[in-house]
Amino acid sequence: MVSPGGPLRRAFSLILLALGVFAIAAAVLLPTYVKPELAKVPLNQDSTSTLVGTASKVLAVTTVDGKTVTEIRENAQLKATAHVVANFAPPEMQEGTDVAVWLLAVSVADTKDNTIVSASKRQVCFDRRTAEGYVPPGGDQEAKCTDKSSFVTRLEEKPAKEGEKPKEVQEYKPQPGLNFKFPFGTEQKDYQVYDDNTGRAVQARFKGVEDLEGVEVYKFVQEIPDTKISTKKVPGSLIGATGDSVEAGQFYNGTVTSWIEPVTGIQVKQEQRSHQELRSAANPTPTVVFDGTLVFDDPTIDAMVKQVGDNKGKLDFIGSTGPIVFGIVGAAFLALGVFLLVKRRAEPTPPTGAAHSRRPVSSRH
Repeated sequence: MVSPGGPLRRAFSLILLALGVFAIAAAVLLPTYVKPELAKVPLNQDSTSTLVGTASKVLAVTTVDGKTVTEIRENAQLKATAHVVANFAPPEMQEGTDVAVWLLAVSVADTKDNTIVSASKRQVCFDRRTAEGYVPPGGDQEAKCTDKSSFVTRLEEKPAKEGEKPKEVQEYKPQPGLNFKFPFGTEQKDYQVYDDNTGRAVQARFKGVEDLEGVEVYKFVQEIPDTKISTKKVPGSLIGATGDSVEAGQFYNGTVTSWIEPVTGIQVKQEQRSHQELRSAANPTPTVVFDGTLVFDDPTIDAMVKQVGDNKGKLDFIGSTGPIVFGIVGAAFLALGVFLLVKRRAEPTPPTGAAHSRRPVSSRH
């Protein structure tokens, strides 16, 4: 008679083998397929970051009695607001795309009277996984972004009328290097990061690991060398020269320090030190028009820490914890399933009936 445990054991072992194969497959697919699909910035974005700080000198342009007044203020308290919003007008902004188009607007104000001392706006088409600004490929490769998806804005030299703001002009250009964030799975190495002021990618050097609000972050520092960023007409009195309008070169240097959570690539904190001055043949002594430092305020840092908390655990699971757990469980199920099958085959088959005994035949002598 066949033992009822045999078929049940075989069925159980096959179930274990199936579960083992499923777990091993999950261990392989989580980091190789699921993570690349989930580790992408969302298409939709609408966020605001605030930086605060002081400037020993800052150039302010105001309107008094209908006339434009330019002055250099000292020891100003500044507040910078950076607003990032998605632009769904470009054709590449569609579900399933690997790129996103975001618009960044930054304004810096003197908190004494809320005078805007600087403002900039740019739009970037960038890779949703690596955060690299899109650069059109050469040859016959298909472009992922249109030639008008990335631009920077500049103001015309003079307004159309006295007292009005100069007209804003868009300059379509790619913005290479990292934009908005660092890549998912940021490594302890140097990266090229786009710099707004110079309009080019500048190396951000890895400087070590730190703890910020209980979050492990990587510290990166960009040193931007003295660079001429524009030529403009300014009042002679502004730079200590004669003449109503004098041509001067605007030069910039600075240091940007970023603290990055490596799993998500989120910038938890940023500090910007900037120095700008005007140089002209009309006066050999440079005129400092900005010298100050801005840093994320506490509410912005808290918001970034929360964002890390909302996303890091998910990425950790699908990228490392999940594959390890599924791999161990899968191997255990496979081993147990194989063991039960082998054990079943090794067991002797019981007799189906009683064996007939035979008496030995005695020989006669």
